[in-house]
Amino acid sequence: MNIDSALVIYNKPLYELHILEQEDPHFVRLFKKGHPTTSNWKKVYDSHSRSLQAVLDILNFLGIKTRSLFRRKLQRVGGEDLVITVGGDGTFLETSHYLQGKQVLLGVNAAPFDSTGALCRARLDNFLSLMVDLISGEVKPKKLSRLRLKIGKKTLPFPALNEVLFAHKNPAGTSRYLIKVKNKLEEHKSSGIWLATGTGSTAAIRSAGGQPLPATHPGLQFAVREIFPEKNKKFLLLRGVLPKGQKLNLVCKMRQGALFIDGNRLTVPLTYGDQVEVSSDGKPLWAVI
Repeated sequence: MNIDSALVIYNKPLYELHILEQEDPHFVRLFKKGHPTTSNWKKVYDSHSRSLQAVLDILNFLGIKTRSLFRRKLQRVGGEDLVITVGGDGTFLETSHYLQGKQVLLGVNAAPFDSTGALCRARLDNFLSLMVDLISGEVKPKKLSRLRLKIGKKTLPFPALNEVLFAHKNPAGTSRYLIKVKNKLEEHKSSGIWLATGTGSTAAIRSAGGQPLPATHPGLQFAVREIFPEKNKKFLLLRGVLPKGQKLNLVCKMRQGALFIDGNRLTVPLTYGDQVEVSSDGKPLWAVI
């Protein structure tokens, strides 16, 4: 792969945000008391700082023109050949929404002892060797399917790489909806529906009874969470894997429904009667995972 330029998107650990920058009295008090909820904040910050600096130093060593940007300031991605995230899966997923062409995305897990980083192929100890392998062609980016979401006739501008949760906006609220796959139509009361790609098949949907699939699987998987049992009613649309091109349709029967896309940062409100169409026909993402 030819890499002349790179964009580095980085996260900021809680210690950096709440202690160093904001000096929030509540968090400062907890940290100084050695509260168990903040006990590893400094360790995570130190690991993250070392990782970010190492990434920038290695890119400079390789002669790659680089610019860096804090995750919350990201509004668009330029023409860089490679986009690198330094943080965890959340930073990787949020950044993925801005990539629409053939730019390649690579994640660096900045604190592996604290972050799952399932999508982050690189760490501090292997970033240089991975970059060399990527440049030489020894490692090749993979083409990953993403979910296309439509509300009515409008296609949402951010394809989902991992998963979408269709549910009531209040986690204690009952999710009410109609679900249709091909010619089958059912009315459900449940805790919501997980909709996932192959990449996201080992995440939350797996806990709801979904099946792990290869990351490059082209289809759409769905799994209903905690269906409300109804007397003399048999449900057929509780889970399944739909091939690429096949659509799953939902009609919201909630005044305060929502789509939660790749986590909790990107939320789209829904109301009674809104029609949602989901398929795995979103623009694919090229990534090193």
